[in-house]
Amino acid sequence: MAEHLNRENNGTFMIKKIALGLFLAATSAAFATNYAGNGDTGFGGAVGTGSLDVTQAGSNITFTLNRGAGNFNDALVIYIDSAAGGFTSTSGFSDTGPNDGGRKAISGFDGTNRSLMTFAGGFAPESAIVIEDGFASLFTLANGGDGSFTFVTGAAQSGVNNSATYGLTMSLAQLGVTAGSSFELFGTYISTTAFRSTEAIAGNDTGTQGSNPFTQTSFGTFTTTAVPEPATVLLVGPALLGGMFFVRRRRA
Repeated sequence: MAEHLNRENNGTFMIKKIALGLFLAATSAAFATNYAGNGDTGFGGAVGTGSLDVTQAGSNITFTLNRGAGNFNDALVIYIDSAAGGFTSTSGFSDTGPNDGGRKAISGFDGTNRSLMTFAGGFAPESAIVIEDGFASLFTLANGGDGSFTFVTGAAQSGVNNSATYGLTMSLAQLGVTAGSSFELFGTYISTTAFRSTEAIAGNDTGTQGSNPFTQTSFGTFTTTAVPEPATVLLVGPALLGGMFFVRRRRA
């Protein structure tokens, strides 16, 4: 009787172990999409000749800029459209900090100069990632003055202007994305004095380099993968283990 109970306990342990392994494998698998720069070298090519990797691993997502030619001396702003609503242009953005280069870059406004970005039809961002001066940050967008953008998360970057890559990891929830859904993205390269370059990534735009108006012409789309619920994976474990026992009995 004791031997039979030990077998049942061992079987239960094996089921849990296999189910846990399946769950960890399912939630740690990474799915990535690479977006090319537009090929422009207005600011030296760090963004225009570079590329952007967007990688999902379970419920987290990472944005990684692979620097192209030239040093990364200015700010990359990646606008994200992940929900209904959003903004059709940067005209209402006047958040400059105080004295915050990242907020100025997102706004396209330094307190005096402005480079208006008008977004393409079908693209209206609610948030933005900015990589600037050794730091990457995610903000929720809002019209208004200093402090109107809401800081969500951020991380220091190595190399400042000459690193091979720059990146930021966040949860899907922080980005306002539901697993299994899609979002749109577009990156523009701009100085913290509102002098916008013709370099773009994950899409394109038109405009004359400087503190001038630009119009977005295209953008990228990333589709997330649904993250399996633990209960769903736990159902797979017993089925798999049962199949193993069945095969072993047939072979015996």
